[in-house]
Amino acid sequence: MGTGVIKVKRSSAMPSALRCLRLLEIMAGHPCDISLTEIACALSVPTSSAHRIISTLISAGFIDQDSSTRRYSLTGKVLWIGTAFLRQAEVYRSTYGAMQRLAQRAEIMVHLGVWDDGTVLYLHTTGPPQSLYRFTDIGERQPAYCTALGKVLLAYRSPEEVRRALGDRPRRHTDTTITSLPEMNEELQKIRETGYAVDNGEQFPNVRCVAAPIRNEHREVIAALSISGSLQQFADARLSEFANLVQETALKASIQLGFRPIALNWISDSSATS
Repeated sequence: MGTGVIKVKRSSAMPSALRCLRLLEIMAGHPCDISLTEIACALSVPTSSAHRIISTLISAGFIDQDSSTRRYSLTGKVLWIGTAFLRQAEVYRSTYGAMQRLAQRAEIMVHLGVWDDGTVLYLHTTGPPQSLYRFTDIGERQPAYCTALGKVLLAYRSPEEVRRALGDRPRRHTDTTITSLPEMNEELQKIRETGYAVDNGEQFPNVRCVAAPIRNEHREVIAALSISGSLQQFADARLSEFANLVQETALKASIQLGFRPIALNWISDSSATS
């Protein structure tokens, strides 16, 4: 999918360029515009240094300043660069149509996510207007250990990555959140055996999700697809029905990416480690 990160020796990186990129990250995570003082504090630099960084990004067209409030915000150029990830992501192009059809067929929310350093990066969310129960913004990141998408992706990561994603003191979002490593490993083994993951209100109360893996031509899990709704919509009696729907759609997307199933239990991976 081309989502690998190029590793650069710290000694060869330009500190000023890293600070500019760090500021873009800070502003992307901020709910609104931001002041010079807030930027300096977030970067742990003097206001004079913060101003030079801001000036660089303004010159490059990534930041704009409101003339009346003197506060700073991101420009549309950042959106253009960010959406290039989607334009270049084969998994997004291969899954988009199938997601739309599934959302219309089941009248529920459908989500596409990829692994991003212990979190789930959401590439797309769709669903009919009446089903907007849990809408996720494109580019939003959520913890992997408490989401159906994340647990599917975790099921095919290394044991070390699973430990890192869970962390030393994972936040318990709800009463059903899994925060124990042995319990998580047991959950991931079950996912590999069944081919799908279930979020039983583990991040948001009264929200249930079912997810399945998307594979490439090398049989590698590169993304996950999920459907979500209320606990009432996803009652136990309909869980297998929803699981079949999401697995079927994930399989179609995988075939678009060159995956060729060789057995009926194509999703299971007995070679995966917990």
